[in-house]
Amino acid sequence: MYGFILKKNFCDGWDNLLSVVITNALCLISGFGFFFLFMWAVKLVPESGPEFMHYALLIGIYVFGCIHFSILAFAYGEQAAKIANFDGIKILDYFTGMPGVLKDATLFGLLIAAVSLVSFFAFDFYFLQSTSLTAFFAGSLLFWVDVFFLLALQWFLPIRSLMHNNFAKCLKKSFLIFFDNTGYSIFWFLHNVVMLIPSILMFGFCPSVAGMLIANTNALRIRLYKYDYLEEHPELKTKKERRQIPWEELIYDDRETLGPRKLKSFLFPWKE
Repeated sequence: MYGFILKKNFCDGWDNLLSVVITNALCLISGFGFFFLFMWAVKLVPESGPEFMHYALLIGIYVFGCIHFSILAFAYGEQAAKIANFDGIKILDYFTGMPGVLKDATLFGLLIAAVSLVSFFAFDFYFLQSTSLTAFFAGSLLFWVDVFFLLALQWFLPIRSLMHNNFAKCLKKSFLIFFDNTGYSIFWFLHNVVMLIPSILMFGFCPSVAGMLIANTNALRIRLYKYDYLEEHPELKTKKERRQIPWEELIYDDRETLGPRKLKSFLFPWKE
């Protein structure tokens, strides 16, 4: 199963390379824009206003940046769902789909901003300012809470794109899927970490954000077959029985649809 998903990720990324590059280019432009805006605010405000206004402006820029990137990611998440389902996409659909994701993307951006800001100030207090053993343990506990949070939230956007549940239900399902598929979640999280290497080598244009969205959406789409199978077989009661999932049988149609992809089909697709 893992090998098939990795193969599909590569094929989907290659077949939709233009949309991947355009999406990542928008993220890069936005990233540089917010970085320079943030640095401008860092240097300007202390000289022209009170300290409170300084922090308020910096936090405001950061929160707005989180919301902005969430909108870009959620808009491509809709395209990633179509790609995962073997449907064709149009570049224009990425931009026309943005209004439909504004609500959930804004809520998700606010959630990420809130969690990251609380963690930043908490880590600063527990690990840098405080020297007590109790503070160290509290900081360590918060660190692992953040790790669980990251592992669970990697499924939020694919759930929203594939199932179109509301925000609260997507959040709940993210944690349910994580706790029910912990090893699987860790694998794909590490997979995305490894994908940072080619992303850096390609200056963020590929695979980067769009490539990771395609990968996570494919991973979740295939994993959901497990729950369809268990629903069709209620006689599987024990934990051991529920782990015996016939993955080769479940992904047979997907494997046939993807087909054997030779190197020639990537370099010269018009000859296939």
